[in-house]
Amino acid sequence: MRRRLIFIFVFLSIFFEIGFSQDNFLGISQDEYSNRRQNLLSSLDSGSVVVMRSGDFKMRSNDVAYRYRQESNFLYLTGWRSQNRYIIFTPAGFGTDGKRNNVFLFTTSQEESTQTKIGTNEIICNISRFQEIFKSVLTNAKTLYISAPDLQFVNDWLNDKKIFLDKNAKKELEQQYPNLKVKNALPLFGKFREIKSEAELRLMQKSIELTWNGLKRAMMNCQPDKWEYVLQADIEYEMMRGGADFPSWTPIVGSGENSLILHYDDNRRQMQAGDLVVMDVGAEYDGYACDITRTIPVSGKFTKAQAEVYDVVLRAQEEIIKIVKPGITMKDMDAKAKEVITQAGYGKFIRHGVTHPVGIDVHDIWANDTLRVGMVMTVEPGIYFPADADSIASDFRGFGIRIEDDVLVTTSGCEVMTKDVPKEIEEIEKLMKKK
Repeated sequence: MRRRLIFIFVFLSIFFEIGFSQDNFLGISQDEYSNRRQNLLSSLDSGSVVVMRSGDFKMRSNDVAYRYRQESNFLYLTGWRSQNRYIIFTPAGFGTDGKRNNVFLFTTSQEESTQTKIGTNEIICNISRFQEIFKSVLTNAKTLYISAPDLQFVNDWLNDKKIFLDKNAKKELEQQYPNLKVKNALPLFGKFREIKSEAELRLMQKSIELTWNGLKRAMMNCQPDKWEYVLQADIEYEMMRGGADFPSWTPIVGSGENSLILHYDDNRRQMQAGDLVVMDVGAEYDGYACDITRTIPVSGKFTKAQAEVYDVVLRAQEEIIKIVKPGITMKDMDAKAKEVITQAGYGKFIRHGVTHPVGIDVHDIWANDTLRVGMVMTVEPGIYFPADADSIASDFRGFGIRIEDDVLVTTSGCEVMTKDVPKEIEEIEKLMKKK
């Protein structure tokens, strides 16, 4: 009986660590994670090996860490949320007694001698076996792809020198294995991660729902003399109350001239009557992000100049969304934004591109510039008038406007996943009256 209970405990530990959660019916299934690993394996030639390492804790001080967040590619392939984990992919296979495996996942969660089969060619091993298996599969390998968060640039500020740990690791490995070429594994993942599965889309839609709840609370509570960080707190409160893991990044809540700062995140200004406030925010839910921006009037009503510019930004966004479909490029989307905004006379006040992919990362990776069915993209045109822009009337100076939605590329065009988040002037002003 005792042995049976131990088996059940080990099985459940593996089952939930691979990507299931007892209370999250939206999560990614074990089969989907396995399929992702098999897709990566199938894309490799027989002389290749991929090695990956889970993320490290980011430290706030010597003995205090920020809440842990897994490295994105590792999360994509496993669903594991813990550190001290490794993966090896070897198409040539490795094993003894005629039992060869191609995917090795290493954890600290089992007894040292335990090996657990989780698929026809996948196995979970204790981390103590990593070096043994890694060195063995490199013996006949021609290319090693490395994805490890700790192999990165380090600034030796005392000696005013840049150190690249990946360069040193590559050099040592190629000296040990003269026929081996070491490469970055990141380019392998773009073509897989850019296409979202139904399960991924459900998680992203939940992220959008939580973000909308936060924006709604902030819109209803916004008024002159409040501080930007109060709106940030309103947004984060609703996100976390609904089950978000984290904000996908530090929320941007920029009022007045801070609305001109694209990645402003101090959020320490006291808002004034007549200001606009740009809120660029997103919740991360079960590993998946969204990215939504709404610009609202602090006093609850847009001025005539603000409304005029807002309408141009909204029209530009609508025209971009109309052309989104498989086969067009991100450059096409930028060009459409430039066309509409320039025709309105504000072309010189464009300061950024209008799109990027969204997924596990808020700025997700992709294979190329061309849209494909299943990609999720932002559409985020903006116009920004500096305070000293003497080429325009004074009531147009010192504010920025950005409107951002997330769209799914479909076979016939696109679907706006954030369509329930109000963005028409009348909708925003009506909602802001509900204090």
